[in-house]
Amino acid sequence: MLDNNIATHTISETKIALKLIKQKEKFILEDSAKALNNNRKIVKDSEEDTIGQYIQEIIKITNQYYFLYIQISQFEAFLRTLINHKMVKVYGNQWHLDRVMSDLGDFQKQSIRGLDKPSKALNSISFGTLELVFLGGSRYGNIFDSSIKKDKISAKDGKPKYNNKHQIKALFSIVRNARNDICHHRRIGESIKSNPKYTKKSMTRSDVSNALHDLKILLGYDDTFDVKAIELKYTEF
Repeated sequence: MLDNNIATHTISETKIALKLIKQKEKFILEDSAKALNNNRKIVKDSEEDTIGQYIQEIIKITNQYYFLYIQISQFEAFLRTLINHKMVKVYGNQWHLDRVMSDLGDFQKQSIRGLDKPSKALNSISFGTLELVFLGGSRYGNIFDSSIKKDKISAKDGKPKYNNKHQIKALFSIVRNARNDICHHRRIGESIKSNPKYTKKSMTRSDVSNALHDLKILLGYDDTFDVKAIELKYTEF
């Protein structure tokens, strides 16, 4: 509690604080929130956070965290399905074994080459490899060019806002960076040590939401059945 700067005044408050700290560490909520909110701090009424302030902050972070987790997960499931449908049409229902995929490391793993369906392979590769397949070179990437709805998002001059793969790749990069930390519960502090990109670019939650929104439009994503909002509540201990 000292490390989290939480002030408690009764045994009951102390028990609640300890449980919340344990929950926070379990899901890495504070670290994920720091990355997406650009290190936003709790506004304190005094030198120390009261237990009530801390509970409200944890609830807020948890809701933001899980809602973004759900949004990214739904988009990722759509992307895996889209890639499979497009590739099956061009390379057949064993496209994951085709030599056209030979330059992508994930498709050379024996565990993936032993799978009988490409849909299973797609569920086993990283999000980064999904991005490479979708934005790849002439051998497979151009399969998706005609399906990108560039005319659906316009810039101020009326021209398509995203008119080349580099711009679309930048959107994927924002979503991927958030997805890797949120969906895998990696500690941001550890990620910074091994991956300096976090020290070079501040990424807000709005950046992630906007990039995800534009990607969905460009790829023809239908959000009819998407989860629109969530509200998680903590019960009294």
